[in-house]
Amino acid sequence: MKFIESQNNKEFKDLKKLISRSGARKSKNFIVEGKKELLNCKDCGFNLTKIYICSEFFDKTKNKIQKKSEVVDLSKTLFKKISKQTDGIIGLFQKKDLDLKSLNLPKNAFIIVLESPEKPGNIGAVFRTADAAGVDAIIISNPKTEIYNQNIIRNSIGSVFSMQTALATNKETIKFLKDKNIKIISTLIKNSIDFRSINYQGSISIIVGPEESSLSREWVDESNEKIKIPMKGKMNSLNLSVSAAIVIFEAIKKRN
Repeated sequence: MKFIESQNNKEFKDLKKLISRSGARKSKNFIVEGKKELLNCKDCGFNLTKIYICSEFFDKTKNKIQKKSEVVDLSKTLFKKISKQTDGIIGLFQKKDLDLKSLNLPKNAFIIVLESPEKPGNIGAVFRTADAAGVDAIIISNPKTEIYNQNIIRNSIGSVFSMQTALATNKETIKFLKDKNIKIISTLIKNSIDFRSINYQGSISIIVGPEESSLSREWVDESNEKIKIPMKGKMNSLNLSVSAAIVIFEAIKKRN
């Protein structure tokens, strides 16, 4: 087993790039921290290419490692530069093609579209909620954040691996929904109606805007329905993941 202890080692430098926003976006690979998350990712069909362990954390006598995968041992100092978790294991996986064509949608599909979400914790929480509710797919429209960000993985409890996902522009997403005759239901504050008063039957997509602003004009113009969550306080907006959860479960109730 190869052992790396120098931070000038090229393989370590390449690995470290994957924890940066730009490095993660450019690479064809991503890292998964922790034994449970690693096994979950593998079970969801992702290709595991390499395993990194830290012998000071990872007990090889108690934990089985897949023999087909190359295993590299990192010093404690280097491992902690990549991961803060103490399982002592990291998996290097290949990304999947997340285009709209990859989505396999059932009749009467239920899709969530997130336009330009930025906060990984919120994105992960939406994935977790969507998985719990039985949503068929999530589309990230005009993405700004790397989908395999470690905070997204953690907050989604691994559902970012199991949920059908696609990345696309607003224009591509709108065309895809219209071509599939999927109703566009946009969450807006102005010129919209109570989210509890509409019909959620059939094939639908619920569009949720960025944390810091409303949906783009493209969505406003192409919406079949414009909905809002009535609020009695002084604040006129909710956290993205909370808004999505409220509407998702209202839709589930009406669809059932």
